[in-house]
Amino acid sequence: MRRRNLISKRLQALIIVLAGFGIGFSFPSDFNVKKETDNISVTAFGDGFIAVSEKGSINWISGDGKIVQSETIQDVKFSTVAANEKYLVAAGSNGAIYCAKEDRVFKPIRSETVKNVNCLTLFKNKVLAGYNSGELRIGSLDQKLEFANVELTGNIQSLSSNKTYCYGLTNHGEIFYTSNGTEWNVIDFNETYTGYYQSCTFSKILATQNQVAVVGKNSDGEPVLYFSSKGSVWTERPLIYTDEEGFKAKLNEMPRDIFYDAMHDQYLLLLAQGKLMTIPACSHCHQLYKITDAEIYAISGNDKHIILVGENGYIKLINTELL
Repeated sequence: MRRRNLISKRLQALIIVLAGFGIGFSFPSDFNVKKETDNISVTAFGDGFIAVSEKGSINWISGDGKIVQSETIQDVKFSTVAANEKYLVAAGSNGAIYCAKEDRVFKPIRSETVKNVNCLTLFKNKVLAGYNSGELRIGSLDQKLEFANVELTGNIQSLSSNKTYCYGLTNHGEIFYTSNGTEWNVIDFNETYTGYYQSCTFSKILATQNQVAVVGKNSDGEPVLYFSSKGSVWTERPLIYTDEEGFKAKLNEMPRDIFYDAMHDQYLLLLAQGKLMTIPACSHCHQLYKITDAEIYAISGNDKHIILVGENGYIKLINTELL
């Protein structure tokens, strides 16, 4: 027990907290209310990271956690950001979508809608944007977006892609995927697994090179995590972990975000109240860490660090060797 407490304290002590322009260290007591100054989405890009907020700000963050450039696009509340090896795309309110290369010059993409963008992904040199009421749009980065031919009823909550497939999900339990951006497969998870799994509402999907993960909650309000090899057959991973006293406990908090740490072959679930849960290949080896007292809203990373962003411009880097 002492050794586990020591590891947890050492982890917190060794976490790299790098303060720069726009980063604060005082945190309001009402952690459940997001402010427009909060960083609510982040992604790795180049040797560093990009974080966006609802006040329209875009922060370019270096690999050692320093903000090297910050700009604000007027009248836009960003909700999501995505990137690949060459391009960065940020989107948000009123259909606004902006694209930039390494030159950090953002140019608007014609979304052909004023609907708020819920989520983004980049797949085979195309950008895909998800909206409410099952609306999905797709297009080249230098052209306007068009309707994707996929029949959905729920609000599109999350999109993710690897080199082979693009995946998405809605709040109605629909999971959809494509290998070419034209032909789509749609699975109604709740209908398919009636009598086997509880009905679920999903919030995030993450595609790695070998696996797809979804997180959400079931009809009892309990958090759930499911894995699939290609998106057609799903297996539940029970969210049981060992606490700092050495006792087994069941997670009862809804994950806010999910990230895959390829270096250590483990998933990271971002939770409320500054907590992080590690999900390694070993289903009996889950760990729960208290990272900070601040509220964190998004997680990403590269081959060196995990980055956490949240309220009041909060940014924190974690060395992946410490998890």
